[in-house]
Amino acid sequence: MTEDQRRFVSLTRGDLEAGADVTIVAYGDSITAGFAVRRGFPSFWKQMLEEKYPEAGVEMINSGISGDTTLDGISRLDWAALSYEPDLVTINFGINDCVLGLGLEEFEMNLVEMVRRIRAGPVSEVLLLSSQPLETPPYDRLVMDYYQAIERVAKEMEAGFVDVHGAWMRRVGQGTPLSSLILPGLDHPNEAGYRIIAEELMELF
Repeated sequence: MTEDQRRFVSLTRGDLEAGADVTIVAYGDSITAGFAVRRGFPSFWKQMLEEKYPEAGVEMINSGISGDTTLDGISRLDWAALSYEPDLVTINFGINDCVLGLGLEEFEMNLVEMVRRIRAGPVSEVLLLSSQPLETPPYDRLVMDYYQAIERVAKEMEAGFVDVHGAWMRRVGQGTPLSSLILPGLDHPNEAGYRIIAEELMELF
């Protein structure tokens, strides 16, 4: 994944390497917001970027709202993301769309619309993220269709794709119990789970 995906953040990475200021908007639902934890992935990611690029200024704006679907994502995009004129936007929706029954076709169209609108402004790079596996079996199967749709949209729109689900499953395959990465009974990452997402993002930097 990495070499191919790294090109989608080459401008942002170049700015960081040059010690410039960079604005990143983490856009999405509760997985971005960091539901019920002290630190979500944007917090860990910011720290990792600052450690790797101490000369650069990293502004990380967490625009995640719990319960949001891609419809909400479209409706608040202007003030919650574009108003910051970001160098990079991460987009992370899907679980709520799946659980609330928003169809896959509409889900894909909404993602495409978000990427289009982000690109219509100043130069912003875009990364689309899938989310973690779920402990609730029927939803875990259903949500895979949405994660695959995210990857399709990334290819179609020439945007980056970060396979969070795959990163988690690699850890599980190496012997980390899934339950050790998830808040009990909540199907949301705990801080150990969020750190994996941040580490996966850092692979691009």
